Amino acid sequence: MSAHTAISHVDSKIQDMLASGDFLISELVDSMLYGSVASHTSDVHIEPTKRGIRVRYRIDGIFSELTALPSGLHDQIVSRIKVMANLISHQKMITQEGRISLERESQKHDLRVSIIPTITGEKVVLRLFSATEELLEFEGLGYTDELIQAYEKLLFSLRGMVIMTGPSGSGKTTTLYASMKRIQRKLDRFASLITLEDPVEYEFDTFCQMPVNRQQGLDFSAGLRAILRQDPEVIMVGEIRDHETCEVALRAGLTGHMVLTTIHAGSSCEVITRLLNMGMEPFIVASAISGVVAQRLVRTICESCKQEVPADAVQQAYVKRLLKREVTTFYEGKGCDECRGTGYSGRRPVVEFLIFDDGLRSLILKKAATSELRDYCVRQGMRTLQADAMVRVIDGDTTIEEVFRNVPLHDFGKD
Repeated sequence: MSAHTAISHVDSKIQDMLASGDFLISELVDSMLYGSVASHTSDVHIEPTKRGIRVRYRIDGIFSELTALPSGLHDQIVSRIKVMANLISHQKMITQEGRISLERESQKHDLRVSIIPTITGEKVVLRLFSATEELLEFEGLGYTDELIQAYEKLLFSLRGMVIMTGPSGSGKTTTLYASMKRIQRKLDRFASLITLEDPVEYEFDTFCQMPVNRQQGLDFSAGLRAILRQDPEVIMVGEIRDHETCEVALRAGLTGHMVLTTIHAGSSCEVITRLLNMGMEPFIVASAISGVVAQRLVRTICESCKQEVPADAVQQAYVKRLLKREVTTFYEGKGCDECRGTGYSGRRPVVEFLIFDDGLRSLILKKAATSELRDYCVRQGMRTLQADAMVRVIDGDTTIEEVFRNVPLHDFGKD
């Protein structure tokens, strides 16, 4: 069933319930949640407004309106979700987080629930996680064979720190899980693996996962110190958020452990600058880190309505500057029932992969500017986010408009 068909089906079912007036709140909520799974939604937003309840699905990074519900159902819907997520149902003025597990067609789906109070009532956001085998393989994520081979070389060394960076929703955590799974499958005899997460998003039965619990004094830094006393070979830290966690993680990478983690920065080279600005010593940053992966997700063109379109002069100039290639045509989706008229179906990553070498380490020790680090890496053959994005456009995977919407533009016009 296509996403468009699934959304229409759910909307019709909900409207029939409302028209009949004979339904249970549990049936209404189940329709929304199971409909989100069927339509491959990443988030469900239930937003109270003065005119009613707005329910939206986020699919491939873009919102689709599911339905509008009367305000009188708001408290009952939120209470039902709280019960399903084991939250405090009578508390309406506090933030709450929980989890809901659904099973559809023998596939388990986890929903992370976040509830916050607003002036019009409690807003609910549910994030869906479906840990299918395909989604936790690099090939299923959309990485090229060349990138997989280079990335695996770092992973299988079982030492140093590898950092993922990108905005929220860019697939960082999914990539880290795929990394852990690949290490576990290839090197299980040689490595003990463990994760430290806030919260645990996917649950595995092949390695240990440790949730952060700040109420009990178990934050990232305390958890990481405890983990290191067990001397694992591979540690995944959900996110570097503070100076202390960063320092402990870097030193772990320096002392023979492999540390996989994420940090928010605009590009791979900006990660280095961010760490130095956090007060990390240059020699530790230079010595501990093996590589940085920066990524964005771009929507892919729907294969059912894909067509060639001429490239205008400005677009041709971008390609020539970035890739030194001449192009006259691109591709786009015309829009059809399969893609809900959007011209897109699914997403894949645009990637910038920085591998540390002696030259880069020397620049870090000198506290070189981000632009100097970037220029060096490009000379050494690193493909920037912008260049990788444009390759995806030329190959017909995505459109130049989608790239401009998701990828930083600061170097698109640079010679």
